[in-house]
Amino acid sequence: MTLLSTGISRTERDVSYYAERLNVSPKYLSVTIKRVTGHSVTSYIDRHTVPILKNYLNDERLSRTQIADLMNFTSLSYFSRYCTKHLGQSPSDYRMSLQPK
Repeated sequence: MTLLSTGISRTERDVSYYAERLNVSPKYLSVTIKRVTGHSVTSYIDRHTVPILKNYLNDERLSRTQIADLMNFTSLSYFSRYCTKHLGQSPSDYRMSLQPK
C-alpha cells in the first residue's frame, strides 16, 4: 500500500480511512488484502505505525502525552495499550529499556 508509505498511519490507523481513500468498502479492502497477502489490513497499518511510534519514543524531549497527541490517539490510556500490544511493553518501560545499563 503506497498510501501507507506516506507516513499517514501516524494519525490514521482505521481501516475505513484507507478504504475511503481507495473508494472501496472496508470489508472489501480487508477481504482482498487478506486473500492476496495472507495478512490483515491492520497488520499492514501497524507495520508502518510502529516505527513512527518508536521514533517518537526515542526522542526524550517528547512526553507520552505529546506523542499520543501527535499520533492522534483518543487517550493516553489507549496509546499505552497500543504500545504494550505492539512493543511488548508500556511506553515508559520501552523508554527505560533504551537507557544504558
